[in-house]
Amino acid sequence: MIDQGFVSTIRFTKALMDVARALIDRHMADPASEVFGLEVAQETGYGAGTVYPILRRLEGVGWLLSREEAAGMLRSTPRPPRVYYRIDPQHLGAIRQRLAEVEARRRMFGSSVTGGAVPPSKTKEA
Repeated sequence: MIDQGFVSTIRFTKALMDVARALIDRHMADPASEVFGLEVAQETGYGAGTVYPILRRLEGVGWLLSREEAAGMLRSTPRPPRVYYRIDPQHLGAIRQRLAEVEARRRMFGSSVTGGAVPPSKTKEA
């Protein structure tokens, strides 16, 4: 279940929107596809320090499903198990709707809108 209060507090930054769009594109191409954070980082051009918190936030509100790589998998180099993410198909419509709402608000009020309830002031300080 999605925590609507938490969804409304997510800052819909350009990075979050780009990551969400990349995940939607993958889902539309193959609904069963899974991706790990480094793949998303490479695809979007954002660093891991940006992508991983976004993935965890989207998972936290229920928009993404995740699973950890099996512990017994053979790896060419020692590393922690990967976490694979995919869009929860039950929430695809909600994700797309929220992105469209934020994009519409950004067109109306400027690029600094983050998806909160009140758009920022359009006044500029000297």
